[in-house]
Amino acid sequence: MVPAGEQLADWVARFVRIPSVNPLHAGARSGTPGERALAEEVADCTTGLGADEVVLDDVVDRRPNVYARFAGHTDALVVLDVHTDTVTVEHMVEDPFDGRVEHARVWGRGALDTKASLGVICALVESWRAAGLRPTPTLLVVGSIAEEAGGLLGARAFRRWADGLGLHVRQLVVAEPTELAPVYGHKGGVALRLTVLGRSAHSATPHLGENAIEAMAPVITALQAEHRRLLAGVPTTELGTGTLTVTRIDGGTGGNVVPDRCSILVGRRIAPGEDPDAEFERIAALAAAACPLPLEAVAVPAVDPGVRRGSPAFHQPATTPLVRDLAAWAGTEPAIAPFGTNALRYDGFADEKAVFGPGRIVDAHRERESVAIDELCATARVLTRWLAPH
Repeated sequence: MVPAGEQLADWVARFVRIPSVNPLHAGARSGTPGERALAEEVADCTTGLGADEVVLDDVVDRRPNVYARFAGHTDALVVLDVHTDTVTVEHMVEDPFDGRVEHARVWGRGALDTKASLGVICALVESWRAAGLRPTPTLLVVGSIAEEAGGLLGARAFRRWADGLGLHVRQLVVAEPTELAPVYGHKGGVALRLTVLGRSAHSATPHLGENAIEAMAPVITALQAEHRRLLAGVPTTELGTGTLTVTRIDGGTGGNVVPDRCSILVGRRIAPGEDPDAEFERIAALAAAACPLPLEAVAVPAVDPGVRRGSPAFHQPATTPLVRDLAAWAGTEPAIAPFGTNALRYDGFADEKAVFGPGRIVDAHRERESVAIDELCATARVLTRWLAPH
């Protein structure tokens, strides 16, 4: 039983109207930033839809994940992970949270990325409950924080919670806009902040100082050479080689002061077979060797001792049963993705994984955001096949 498009759209619009901008993306138009209001709404909704257990798991700064379990006809556990945070709304040209349904689409921030999947699963459960149906496997719906920025903290917290309970996850679907093509692989990553430590002085007497910005220049040159070396390598999989990009630079305090600090952010995309901790050490050592002044390297975001400083690539065979089935049900082909997802925090966690959802990633994060109702209906049909309610 698949709900009508109107019911699916109403659920998606309901969630779009609740601002859940990631605090790292917050601005004047964000409303109250953070995912709490949406998590509490999802908790209330899933309780009303007959969830057997609903948990609000405060991850950080009163920003909770939400977990809703719906018992199935079997104990086999499947998970749908939908991140609840959105990117900034400051550049949007319309009311970012109006959730209007117009031109056969639902409009507003998060409609595509990824409240579409959240609305679809709630509409499905609602229709099954009305018909006295349950999914075949036990379904755990996860609303996770901090996917758009902040180090995938929600996915990490969910995994810690599930591991603490000894849960065995058979299949895990990470909701993202993939044009209904199940994604079976994308690169991992590690990010570093490199800081050169110099000594300030008056710019009229620069020889009395140590210019941190000038000292950073050969570091950036060395990092560019490392990126070229990576691209010249032979890829071991269809995901290609690793890459390295300097994404931000900060330094200096005034036009007449020799800068005593300069920092850059460096993003290293991790290909299959590469170890993020080893690549962190490699980049830190390369930068230190190129820098004429002392240099510090730290992981971004900061991690606790003993925690990996990045994520290995997400990669599995395209013939994995979950991937194969989702593609067959959707009428698409398995795919790889150029972007990262919560799947990076689930290495070795579930028997089978896939990234899947309606819409195109190129339409996300833009000045307008929407999802087509036809794609919500198609998603509902695929998830119904996956969960086989009866």
